[in-house]
Amino acid sequence: MLGYILRRLLLIIPTLLCILLVNFFIVQAAPGGPVEQAIARLQGIG
Repeated sequence: MLGYILRRLLLIIPTLLCILLVNFFIVQAAPGGPVEQAIARLQGIG
């Protein structure tokens, strides 16, 4: 049972890394990017 729990806990690490990478690339692929959109909203352009 302890082996199963340790294996599952170790599998969380690559799973989370993959999820983070996918989210990062989706945000980077969006036109303008989140920071530029926030700056545009603050300046009243958008």
